[in-house]
Amino acid sequence: MAMEMPEFHLERFLPYLVHRVGSHLAEGFEEQFAEAGVSLPEWRVLAVLFEYGPQTMGDIARRTSINASTMTRLIGQMEKRNLVERARPAANQRTVNVLLLESGNRAVATLLPKVLDYEKKLSACFSGAELETFKILLTKFFNTLTSDASSEDERLAS
Repeated sequence: MAMEMPEFHLERFLPYLVHRVGSHLAEGFEEQFAEAGVSLPEWRVLAVLFEYGPQTMGDIARRTSINASTMTRLIGQMEKRNLVERARPAANQRTVNVLLLESGNRAVATLLPKVLDYEKKLSACFSGAELETFKILLTKFFNTLTSDASSEDERLAS
């Protein structure tokens, strides 16, 4: 007896759609990152430090979705180029924070108007209300994905 195949439409398949959008978003700004002398992952780190101030590598990894081993190498590379530095806060010598240095601030200052303009161009197809709803839905979707991963990690650990 032949198994009945479920209905499937690739162009409506959520993981496929998300991947296509993500790929085009990353490719669309590579030249501007190169001109500023940073990679996309470096920009993500710089943006986190710019917005939130000194952060642990774990916090940066969570905010950027960059895995811990990659984050360690990335911060090391960024330190060599004087974009960031690692420092222990006086209040807690066990913690290591990553701080944005002046050259990192300059890279953010160079890129920030460009990334905001890029977002404006990308979102021109939406009304203001649609864009806000889209951002809320993306955040909800991401939080669901990450909470599922956390739940799975917790289940495996027990």
